[in-house]
Amino acid sequence: MKAVETIAPIRRVLIGTRLRWCFIFVVLLMTVGNGLLLWQFSYVRHQREHLLGVDQELIAVLRFQTHLRSFHAKLNELAQSQNIVDLVQQSTELQNSLIAHASETQAAFAALPPSAKPDPTVLATLEAIQSSLPGHLEAIRTLASTGDWTALRVRLKNQVEPLESLSTELVQNVDRTVAADRTVMLASIAQAQQRLMWIIPLSLFVTLLFAILLGVVITESITHPLKRLMEGSRALARGEFEHEIPIDGKDELAHLSTVFNETAGRLRHLYDDLRGREEKLRESEHELRQLVEFAPTHVFVLSSQGAGIYASRVVLDYYGLTMDDWLGNGVPERVVHAEDIDRYLAERNQGLAGEAPFEVEVRRRRKDGTYRWFVSRFNPMRDEKGNVVRWYVAQTDIEEAKLAAQRAENENLALREEVDRSSMFEEIVGSSQKLLRVLSDVGRVAPTDSTVLILGETGTGKELIARAIHKQSSRARRAFIRVNCATIPASLISSELFGHEKGAFTGAFQRRLGRFEAADAGTIFLDEIGELPAETQVSLLRVLQEREIERLGSNQPIAIDVRILAATNRNLKAEVAAGTFRSDLFYRLNVFPIQIPSLRERADDIPLLVEYLIDRYGKRAGKRIRNIQKRTLELFAAYDWPGNIRELQNVVERAVLLCDGETFSVDESWLRQSPQQEAQSSGATPMRRLGRLDSEQERNLIEDALRASNGRVSGPLGAAAKLGIPRQTLESKMTSLGISKNRFQPS
Repeated sequence: MKAVETIAPIRRVLIGTRLRWCFIFVVLLMTVGNGLLLWQFSYVRHQREHLLGVDQELIAVLRFQTHLRSFHAKLNELAQSQNIVDLVQQSTELQNSLIAHASETQAAFAALPPSAKPDPTVLATLEAIQSSLPGHLEAIRTLASTGDWTALRVRLKNQVEPLESLSTELVQNVDRTVAADRTVMLASIAQAQQRLMWIIPLSLFVTLLFAILLGVVITESITHPLKRLMEGSRALARGEFEHEIPIDGKDELAHLSTVFNETAGRLRHLYDDLRGREEKLRESEHELRQLVEFAPTHVFVLSSQGAGIYASRVVLDYYGLTMDDWLGNGVPERVVHAEDIDRYLAERNQGLAGEAPFEVEVRRRRKDGTYRWFVSRFNPMRDEKGNVVRWYVAQTDIEEAKLAAQRAENENLALREEVDRSSMFEEIVGSSQKLLRVLSDVGRVAPTDSTVLILGETGTGKELIARAIHKQSSRARRAFIRVNCATIPASLISSELFGHEKGAFTGAFQRRLGRFEAADAGTIFLDEIGELPAETQVSLLRVLQEREIERLGSNQPIAIDVRILAATNRNLKAEVAAGTFRSDLFYRLNVFPIQIPSLRERADDIPLLVEYLIDRYGKRAGKRIRNIQKRTLELFAAYDWPGNIRELQNVVERAVLLCDGETFSVDESWLRQSPQQEAQSSGATPMRRLGRLDSEQERNLIEDALRASNGRVSGPLGAAAKLGIPRQTLESKMTSLGISKNRFQPS
């Protein structure tokens, strides 16, 4: 701010006074001009009236001359007719008519304006004619009465000639007088018109000139103070608060200058106060920025509308931006993950519209292109009136916390599933050759990452084998995620396996990670793989080939590191042949197949399993059972166990709960074969001892049953019903023996 030299006061007349004098003078000029115009107009009108008067005088004389000639012509006509009666009678009428015309002519002369009065000789001539007319007519009538028509005609001729001469001379005199007057009057009118041509523009010019002069003076009186006011306003805008505008007078501009000077004084006082506060604020802000720069935390400042104002060095270095970049537009779109940007902007704008602190979690891009999770905490800074003027934002890296939370969620999910299926988590008990062969295969494949396909009837312990493979692998410390493909609706299986984005379908209110992402770096067990819908089989095939997934509602691939174990009790080869299971997916899954034997095939292990289960359920029920009835073991050995170990598990648990002493026994009715299993009629072939037969005998029985049922496996008339075994058991036997049902179906 610099001082400005004092401006000399502006001496000026009040605007209202000048305007009044200007109005009065213009009115006077217009009055004078109009007076001159009226004078000239009056003069022209007077000359016009005079001109009309002399014309009327000439017309009256000419009309009288015409009547006089008509009078004499009529008398001559009567004289020629020599009819004294007509002459006497008509001469009287002619006399009266001529006297009347003479009176009219005199009246017309009397009506003329004073400026157009006729020559006195005209009136004298009219009077002479009028006075001599009776004697003249009397002489004519006397001659007619004597019958001297010749003397009569001579008298008429002698009298007509002087009258004609007199009237002609009268007309000539009047005409000369009228012509002279007309010339004078026309010249006067022309002069008046010339004066009008000068008076009108001169009066307009003088009036306009004076108005212009007054306008210039008044405009200068207004614009000069306004110019000073504008200069003062610019000075205030530059911070030159010492500017003053002294204007003398009491009009509006003088009042405005007073207001301006008072405002400048107040602004000067406010500026001094603000400068002191700004200096203190600058020092505080400098100290705050130094503290922020030394701190490793991401800190930046936004305006109340969300525009960038400041960012710490840590923030700029992390994103690889300059301060100019930060203060520009489009920063959020450059640093926030594309999947999070819409949510981030919506939540941020909603928070900035309020006045309370808030926070947003998004993935942010480092300058090397990697993304990490950050939580941004927005805190408002208010002015003295409580209005938000800035937002201070602190960002914290929560990537590890996010991963830990995700791992904990995955582990909790697996733990919940494990607790739900605790009744199936039995130790693998037995010493039969077929079981030992399976355990040997587990030991070979577990250390690798190969895909394993586990085959076997329902209840044979396929999941137990899958968990054994996981526990003996390098992924044992990671998650083991089990998915039962048969229990998930076909419409939700893809979302369950691969996850979905918010809004991907009706009811998707937030993002959800799929089971494959939950099993990342661990193992996923796909039980009942044969129940997968065709479209999900395609997605699973891509996972096996590309080792990446896509969430529903997203087109961005996500790389995963998951070992896949699959299990089924169905004949996948037959499903492939029937076209219900993709052959390419089957070959991808069938890298290392493991066939789990049924309980019928390892009957030697039943006593060991029964002892193990009695001990387990006895402890759970608080009972001590020391002995097993021999009859019970015989019943167990003779039973086919269509439900395999799961059925044995349920029977032992029920018997333990009902046991009252230390000896274990079961009700024989529990292990009685159903009529369907023991059916002997309608071509049924009992196979309750199928596990005791060799492979060739089993093949013959199964083929006979398929032949009798026309290749049908399930249903009341199917081969499984005829053999008295579950469908799954029969399909498993057919797979192991290489029997195709298509051979027995009618062509």
